[in-house]
Amino acid sequence: MRLNNAKPGMVLANDVIDERGNLLLEEGIVLTETYIRRLQKLGIHQLAIRDPYAESLRPRDILTAELRQEVFTCFEALLTMTTKDIQAEQHYYRRLSHATDSIINQLEPELPQIMDYQIRCLQPGAIHHAVNVCLLSVITGLYLKLPRPVLHDLAMGALLHDIGRSSIAVPANAPGQDKLHPLRGQKLLQQCGMSDIIARIAAEHHEHYDGSGFPAGLTGHTIHPLSRLVMIANDYDLSVTRAVTKGTPLHEVSESMLSLGNTRYDLNLLKAFFHTVAVYPIGCLIRLNTGQTGYVVKNRLHFPLRPTVRIIDASGYFDLNLVYRPNITITELIEA
Repeated sequence: MRLNNAKPGMVLANDVIDERGNLLLEEGIVLTETYIRRLQKLGIHQLAIRDPYAESLRPRDILTAELRQEVFTCFEALLTMTTKDIQAEQHYYRRLSHATDSIINQLEPELPQIMDYQIRCLQPGAIHHAVNVCLLSVITGLYLKLPRPVLHDLAMGALLHDIGRSSIAVPANAPGQDKLHPLRGQKLLQQCGMSDIIARIAAEHHEHYDGSGFPAGLTGHTIHPLSRLVMIANDYDLSVTRAVTKGTPLHEVSESMLSLGNTRYDLNLLKAFFHTVAVYPIGCLIRLNTGQTGYVVKNRLHFPLRPTVRIIDASGYFDLNLVYRPNITITELIEA
């Protein structure tokens, strides 16, 4: 929740830590006006607030805890390696390869109701971002009915798209890291025996359809279609993270991206992506243009901005299916 929406009496769900790692307030503390003003002065913008009703609505994670932990373990090992031990790297790449097959197996049967699962991890960090991009890409790939070998390359490429930023790829004090990490990633993946497609996704995930991207300024169909899809998922995950932090309405993310179809993005892939992504996850607290607040309780394929919202008032609750109420819109995400 943005600090601007916090009220006295709310209970912290997590510790509040500043940028230097200093503990400001502990989990479980009840907020007061004094605490809120202090946090504002310290530049804190986001808080995790306990909401028993929202917790009761939280959807099940699309991945098992064991599979998510396996991906996390392998990825963390790769990101922190500092030696050029190709055999050790290949060991973790093989484990990730098996894990991506399991990801596809877990996602495929759930596609019809995929928008009612927890897909994106809301925690910050390179590993969570990589898994988010992987899941978002594979879901769109399943929606497009891509063959299993193509889905495997897509999953691996999406998961490893930023591997060029890792310590095994970046020399100490390397200048221009941000612009060069796609090529570093491609070279690293080629050295470790990854397929040309997987390596190409790492190289091309910042290329834009109109040629304005980097590192090669590729255009249109000279960019591999899987790279074009991963670029969309990558931009979306980063944009949502920024929007939640700044309090920007999430529909502005999708509207902004869709306005760039066939300029920055491949329009056909962009439309497919937004048919499958839940812009407002189940359990999140939102505000409507009517001034009412409510919880998202249901999403539908093809209608990412029109969920069913549960409004709770003194007389009980009622559900609004925004698909059938075009005059009602979501104006703010209060708590993700």
